[in-house]
Amino acid sequence: MPLSLEEKVRLLSMVDVFEQLSREELEDLAHRASDTHLRQGEDLSTRQEGGGKLYAVKEGRVQLYVALPNDGEVTLSVVEEGSIFGEMALTGERLGEDVSARALVPSLVCTLKTEDVKQLIESNPRVGLAMVRMLSERLRDAEARLAELAHKQVPARLANLILKLSATEGIMTRDGIRIDTPYSHRQLGTMIGANREVVTRAMIGLREQGAVEVVGRRIHLRDHEALEREAEARPAARNLIT
Repeated sequence: MPLSLEEKVRLLSMVDVFEQLSREELEDLAHRASDTHLRQGEDLSTRQEGGGKLYAVKEGRVQLYVALPNDGEVTLSVVEEGSIFGEMALTGERLGEDVSARALVPSLVCTLKTEDVKQLIESNPRVGLAMVRMLSERLRDAEARLAELAHKQVPARLANLILKLSATEGIMTRDGIRIDTPYSHRQLGTMIGANREVVTRAMIGLREQGAVEVVGRRIHLRDHEALEREAEARPAARNLIT
């Protein structure tokens, strides 16, 4: 069922870079945007005609990834509800031809023409400043990931990823925090630069420590301090091979 204008405006107002827009500006943006509902595991078509596009995740969670020749893939980032991707289109670049977007959970993605977004930035510089802040945060995250790949083993990288996922999408239950997205070991591996088998061994280690429990492919945090200790572990350089 198509969304009402009121619902479109409400969801756009929750996107971080648009939250300071006026009602009138949000309505205008809503009229210009198109929405796509994605099932869990479904890819978004980002190779559209008619120039660059900017995407906003109104609901759900989207994985940006690159497929590898050996049927593997590397996750570049996970875009949370209320954030955008494809921002390089604002500089005249398109979302990389090799980069795909997949819904990790049922999601609603809004597509905007970059011409419309550029006009919005010109009339409301706060939107541009919000995008600069967002890009700076993503650059810091990318630098942190590179540092982890260089200095930490898979168990430490996995523990740190679980802590981050619990902070962004964890649900508090009577038994602690549950990460509600059913990540497979393969998906987790694409996020930390490791293959499925190594991630499985690392997860078994975390379970044996009592740090986590996996129920129905959903990770439950059992010992936050144990995860933090594992995440901070820095082995000798000769042990870094994954």
